[in-house]
Order: sequence, then structure tokens, then C-alpha cells
Amino acid sequence: MTGDTDINIIDTAEFAIPGLDDEFRVIVSPWILTVLVTDRLARYYETVTKHNLKYRRYYHQFDY
Repeated sequence: MTGDTDINIIDTAEFAIPGLDDEFRVIVSPWILTVLVTDRLARYYETVTKHNLKYRRYYHQFDY
């Protein structure tokens, strides 16, 4: 143990996907982790910048 108290351990086995065989979990686990971490970082970014990421300022505003 490193003694760090500000770490989180994410076990993808806790996020069950019904009907997914264990042999394919190895393939899907990085996707699960990416979604969890990306969502958490996006929420933190929203807090820091005070900008709701669901609001798109320039989406469909211009002809490309």
C-alpha cells in the first residue's frame, strides 16, 4: 500500500452486464472503465468551469 487516502479503486466486476460471459468481460471492461472515468471527469470539469456540458453553444449554429 502506498498510504494514499485519496484514491478510488474501481472493480468492473461490480458493474454487472446481464448476459455477458466472463470470457468477454476482459474485452468489455476497458469500455466500462472509460465510461465511468470520463463521466466523473466531465462532472468535475463542469464544476470547475461552471459550464454545463449538455449545453452546446455552437452546435448547429453555423454552416460547415
